[in-house]
Amino acid sequence: MINRDRRITLHLATKDRPSEVGMLLESLRHQTIQDWDLIIVDDGSKQPLNSIYFINYLMQRLKLEKHDVKIIRNNISGGCCKARNLCIEHDKFENMFTCRLDDDTVLNEDYFEKLLEVIDDGYDIASGVVPLMVYPEHKRKITAAGDIINEHKLDTEGNLISNADDCGYCYTENKIIPTHQFRTSALYKSKIHEKVKYPTFISSVAFREEGFFSFKAILAGYKIGVHTGAICYHFQTPSGGNRRVDYADCVKQDDESFKKWVKRQFEKHGDFLANYNEVVLK
Repeated sequence: MINRDRRITLHLATKDRPSEVGMLLESLRHQTIQDWDLIIVDDGSKQPLNSIYFINYLMQRLKLEKHDVKIIRNNISGGCCKARNLCIEHDKFENMFTCRLDDDTVLNEDYFEKLLEVIDDGYDIASGVVPLMVYPEHKRKITAAGDIINEHKLDTEGNLISNADDCGYCYTENKIIPTHQFRTSALYKSKIHEKVKYPTFISSVAFREEGFFSFKAILAGYKIGVHTGAICYHFQTPSGGNRRVDYADCVKQDDESFKKWVKRQFEKHGDFLANYNEVVLK
């Protein structure tokens, strides 16, 4: 009988990134915590993910290693947010925790272990830090975390004043700190996605999706924390290439949608981020 009380359901939405997915799956196999199952939504990849030999091999290995694994195939791409919501809809495992994964990342072997420490410290959503791998020649310096990790500063018009959502090019010391936005591969209590879903009114690129989900979770009363020693490497080198010639336009559109949405929340709830910071961050 599987104990679901500490088990994690992993949600992975992907499109045209088989090489990155393979590396991610390998990093999952080497996690210090192996109590997890996996749902993959293949969002209209040119070559179906489950038709690729080495992916099938890895999936079979995962099943032999006692993980329940399923792949849902979208023949027509619906975009990142719709794919993530499909992961939620198809999640019937009743595990205590969910971890949303990005398909162009790999995780340090103690990633889940450290994120569960954040949950045990009283938070509802746990994030790590995300050094970019696109410029490996940059030296990463040990630095104090302070208040620069996973935090957006916004005015009441929804304008982004400052952005510190990828931890720059630094590793940070091992500690748990509060924040108001998760990044990339975040773990949370599964009950949260009963109330909070990803927005489907933004483009298929889904720029700011994490901001939408994070702020909606805050408005629903949840707390977000970061373990500065939990490292998730972000490749930013998609094997599918630049799949949208209008990517810049989509980002601009999503930024504008995010700005308007944040402004409405300020108008409806007052300065909800200041209230959250006062209660949680101080």
